Parts: sequence; C-alpha cells; structure tokens
Amino acid sequence: MNPGYGRAVEAARAVENASENGESAQQEGGGHWVTINGRHVLINQAQAERPRRISARDKAYLDKYYDPVAALAKVYNVDPALVLSVGSESGFATRGTYLRTGDAFGMTGGNTKNMTTAASPTENAKQFFDNYGNQIRGTGNDDSAFLNALQGLDASGKGVPEWKVYNTFDSKGWNSMVADGIHQMRRAIPIYLSQRQKNSAH
Repeated sequence: MNPGYGRAVEAARAVENASENGESAQQEGGGHWVTINGRHVLINQAQAERPRRISARDKAYLDKYYDPVAALAKVYNVDPALVLSVGSESGFATRGTYLRTGDAFGMTGGNTKNMTTAASPTENAKQFFDNYGNQIRGTGNDDSAFLNALQGLDASGKGVPEWKVYNTFDSKGWNSMVADGIHQMRRAIPIYLSQRQKNSAH
C-alpha cells in the first residue's frame, strides 16, 4: 500500500471514529479532515487561512451606509448590523423603490404612495432613526427585540400603542427576510472593516 494513501485512510478512519463520538474534524499535519456530504476531505492550512471576502454589492452598500448608520446606532445603543440589515428591503441598495427614491430601508408606512425619498445615505439613515430610533433604542444586539420593536412590539412581543408598525402585511415573511439580512451583515461587516483598515494603512 502507498504510505501516503495509508495515512489518508487512517486519518479518514479517525474522522469516522471521532464523528461517532460527536466530533466533526481531526487534525492531520498542516490541516484537518472534515466530513462534507458524507465524504472525508482534507482541508490544508493554506485553504483554511484564505482571506474572507464580501460581495461587491455588500461592499458598495457598506461604503455608502456603514458610517452614517454606525454613528446614529451608537447614540441609540443598537448594533449597526441590525439597522443595516433592513437594507434587505432594497437588495442592499441595488433594486426596487431604492432606485427611484434613494431609500434603502423601504420606509413606505405600508403604502407606496408614502414612499420616503432621500438625497444621500446620511439623510436616509437620519430618516430611519427619526422614525424608528425611539422604538429600537437600547435593543443592543438582540435580534428578536430589534425585530419586535420595528413591528411595534416590546421585547416580550406585546404591542405598544404609540409605536409604528414597519411592515403591515406579511410580517412573518418580513421578519425572515430581515433576519437573513442580519446574518448577512454580521458576516460582511467585520470583513469590510478589516479590509478598510488595511487599505487606510497603506
């Protein structure tokens, strides 16, 4: 038997034994074995350390919106990723009413006749916080409390009479869309800020 092949087989067996014990990977030399769709794959260190990237779309969105949103989010004690996630309304400033109005957050008040128009991302961010800042104030990085607040509910899910409801139609589908946006922004923002810091150092 080829020694290299023998080592690979033994490593794969080790992974199988590890997975039986609830473990998912086994170190091997400069990499580790993982199981993907039932197949054992050796991921070397170079592959594991490849720089993470964000899409051109997300970078363009964050170039426009990160700073104005982050500045106001700090005042209202809310994670900027949560506010930026609402940009999923416009495909993160790439489509829909945004192209006509400059509003990435889809603030229509439940009726497209009342569409918000914004001349800049800074103005747009201010509009968002002017309308919903007091509702989301203090939600920090609590996804559920943030989504509740935008839908006119307190952290426990009880309606607050004086609060606005962000989406008056398919609230379940809207919550799911924004939850996906939160996941997207939490992945993209650290990469974006890291790359920006590297670029500013050059």
